[in-house]
Amino acid sequence: MDVPTRESSKRGFYLGVDIGGTFTDAILIDEEGRVYHFKTPSVPSDPSEGFMQCLFKAGRQLGLSLEELLNKISKLSYGNTIATNALLENKVARTGLVTTRGFRDVLAIARIGREYLGIDLQCQRPAPLVPRSRIEEITERVDRHGEVVIALREEEIDKILDKFSAAGIEAAAVCLLWSFKNAAHEKKIAAAIRERFPGMYCSLSHEIAPVIGEYERTATTVINASLGPLLGSHLGTLSRELAKAGLQVPLLLMQASGGVVPTADAVVKPITLVNSGPAGGVIAGKYLSQLLDLPNCICMDMGGTSLDVSLVTQGEYSASLAARISDNNVVVPMLDIYCIGAGGGSIAWLEGSSRLKVGPQSAGSNPGPSCYDRGGQEPTVTDADVVLGRIDPQYFLGGEILLDRNRAAQAIEEKIAGPLGLDLPAAAEGICCIVDANMAEAVRTMTLRKGYDPVDYALIAFGGAGPVHACAIAEELGIKTIVIPSMAAVQSAFGIVQSDIVHSLTLGDTIEVDDLEKIGRHFAQLEEKGFDLLQNDGIEDAKMEMRRWLDIHYRGQAHEVTVPVASRPENRRDIAEIIRTFEAMYESIYGKGTGFSQAGYEIAMFRVDAVGKTKKPATLVRPFAGADPGPALKGRREVFFQGSLARVPVYSGEKLQTGNTLDGPCIVEYMDTTAVIHAAMKGVIDPYLNLILQWKDKSEPEQ
Repeated sequence: MDVPTRESSKRGFYLGVDIGGTFTDAILIDEEGRVYHFKTPSVPSDPSEGFMQCLFKAGRQLGLSLEELLNKISKLSYGNTIATNALLENKVARTGLVTTRGFRDVLAIARIGREYLGIDLQCQRPAPLVPRSRIEEITERVDRHGEVVIALREEEIDKILDKFSAAGIEAAAVCLLWSFKNAAHEKKIAAAIRERFPGMYCSLSHEIAPVIGEYERTATTVINASLGPLLGSHLGTLSRELAKAGLQVPLLLMQASGGVVPTADAVVKPITLVNSGPAGGVIAGKYLSQLLDLPNCICMDMGGTSLDVSLVTQGEYSASLAARISDNNVVVPMLDIYCIGAGGGSIAWLEGSSRLKVGPQSAGSNPGPSCYDRGGQEPTVTDADVVLGRIDPQYFLGGEILLDRNRAAQAIEEKIAGPLGLDLPAAAEGICCIVDANMAEAVRTMTLRKGYDPVDYALIAFGGAGPVHACAIAEELGIKTIVIPSMAAVQSAFGIVQSDIVHSLTLGDTIEVDDLEKIGRHFAQLEEKGFDLLQNDGIEDAKMEMRRWLDIHYRGQAHEVTVPVASRPENRRDIAEIIRTFEAMYESIYGKGTGFSQAGYEIAMFRVDAVGKTKKPATLVRPFAGADPGPALKGRREVFFQGSLARVPVYSGEKLQTGNTLDGPCIVEYMDTTAVIHAAMKGVIDPYLNLILQWKDKSEPEQ
């Protein structure tokens, strides 16, 4: 990539871009901490177009040309849904797999999950990532110690490549048994592929997933290969376009693990970009958790297409190597995020003739909800919010997009209200009630089903649609505090721009938990590699940090618990502390393992996150301006709240100041989202211009 590799201290703009399924968001923070944010419709056929349109929009608002804007940027971070959508829509490269003879059917066998056991006898397992016709076996064998048992038959390679050529293979994955213990055979095959097919994307399992577990390792390597050509082309084109336009710093890519990496590293491991956009929301949630002294927070990101739910518990988010992508178990570091099809564009429909359903299908950005008047005929959540008066049709995206309430009403009347025999407001409220119930259930999945009580958490609601529905979710779950961030609609982009560089490094080896010599050696190996990577990124030694984890299980069990390790263990006391942490975490997840300790403990995986601390934008603190929100009052309008029509005050979110207090029911309109405050809630604007909502005391009169 023809981009510089150092940040410039002479520049002071921080820019984060997040391409979602419906909108592309950008947030720009200047050297004094002033924040500007922008939205443009996403362009699925060319995501770069939405990216560049956000930059042009930012330049126009600041009175700068694109070149002048890019010359002022000291950090540009980017997250997107390109990898996620490519997998969902099966728009990936035609991939071939080379594996050890006898292991051709690893992907087809896979693993039997709970979803296939005794729930649905008609359930169909997903098709293998690569059909058997594109999987080739080669004679070789390495044992678990890395010793060559059967030498690689190099004469078989040309025959395999002939078959790849005939099959029109666009990307190659190589996954040989125990290659992460001895990668010589994989490297020879890769060299032959690159010589025969210059430019072909090739993924090697010892580089992508050096871990135990043949199926997970193979699935991870294949998915990575299938995404490589698409992401490589997009990122290469975008990087060149930005450099040509004047960008003088590296383009950093958000990963699903919660950190950014330079473009060149992201191209090698595009699988780490799956769910990278939602990961930004988690980072922003952790930032707010610390800023507002709310250690337990539920992050609820409701956009146009989906809802993403994650937790910050005691100031930390959770992440693991065990993830699921395209119905396959993979080993890639990912934040723990639960996603469902529930967004502003989610389509309302009838199952049979009388059962109202919402989602997971979405109208997306094109044609979008019916109220967009771009040809969409299906009723959506946004249409319902417009009909109920919650969203002002004349002030969507600050008035940039004018919505057609009549189109929204017609779609709901024809598809929902008429068939169900309901009046229009009842049908629209029914749509909102269904999607709210779906979202509340998603929050329960991330809390109650993991042993956490949502009552003990604050709700951070963001995304373009999150603040519209936050109060309904909180009331359903008994959550006492809601935070509507000052940058709610671009919160993921804010998290992306706040992220540090993170290289996640793993090593699989099953050893006893008290093997101090091996534990120290493995951690040292990973830390040395992480140090080299951060040096290549231009990170100073003082800004480097190594974070360590061990995946541990009781001997004989198949599932591990990921245990944080503060430093390399040096003595038996350190080992005892690791065991105590493991047992406490095990008990919180599975219950007390009575008697399991007698079986002993084993380590299955080592992981080090090499963190390079990057520059962070300043955070402005605004002075107290008084309780009266009167100067921000725009007027009043009729809004349906929980079955009844009320004429409520409408405030301009951009004009609210620190200390302003709000009584529900009311509406707060921001340029790119709307906060709907129920009658039982009251709010205050904090020093960072976040809107903090809480329940009124029972003795307080309603407005």
